[in-house]
Amino acid sequence: LKKPIDDLTKLFEKCRYDKSFIKQRDDLYKNYVGTPTRFIKLQNLTDHLGGAQIYAKHEAMANSQSHKLNNALLHCLIAKYTNKKVVVGDTGAGMAGSGLAMAAAATGLKAIIFQGEKDYLRQAPNSMRMRLLGAEIHVVKSGSRQLVDAVSESIRYFVANCDKVHLAVGSSVGPSIYTRICAYAQSVISKELKKQIQDEFGRIPKNLSLVAAVGGGSSSLGFWMHMIDSGCRLIGCEAGGPKKFKNKHAAPLTY
Repeated sequence: LKKPIDDLTKLFEKCRYDKSFIKQRDDLYKNYVGTPTRFIKLQNLTDHLGGAQIYAKHEAMANSQSHKLNNALLHCLIAKYTNKKVVVGDTGAGMAGSGLAMAAAATGLKAIIFQGEKDYLRQAPNSMRMRLLGAEIHVVKSGSRQLVDAVSESIRYFVANCDKVHLAVGSSVGPSIYTRICAYAQSVISKELKKQIQDEFGRIPKNLSLVAAVGGGSSSLGFWMHMIDSGCRLIGCEAGGPKKFKNKHAAPLTY
């Protein structure tokens, strides 16, 4: 795994400063994802709670109904940069897989997606959507049959076929280069958000809190990226660990 990861690290550093690559990314984000996504005030909730003004950065309004397409498109562009024809990835609920299937279809690549058997069955509409978009789904029946095992199997497949396949990790997990690519791709969310907040209030308000759901970490990473040094509170909301591991929270890809 070390050599393909080292090669990808060097390639990413080259791509992120390549004007042609950046233009392709920005064009796809604008015309295919539909950025910027809206920043809207939740007036009814604000009135009901009677305290803070509550706004939402509405990523579900992006094409594919989630932020996952941002990262998927970037990985497909990297794959095309190296003349690879196949992208392989993982998915749990199916949003990352749907995003990768869409991105592959848009860029003329083949998508192979690993999904745990439990997720495949309970997220049947998304699994069907991936297939309709031309993706090949590998159902993982080992281990917990959920996302953690889908990630492991996609990495194994990549290691065995790294000369002709590009690995697209949908969450901020795995070797550090994948977290860096994920942060770079998803940082478009907070880049837009910062401008939208300034347009709305004329400045970054004092006592601003940014609340994000945390699963694999891709949306929260993107949501906070350009706001880390703004003095606001960053609050992540994550599902608790299983009852028999009462202190094992913050581990959605482990338990």
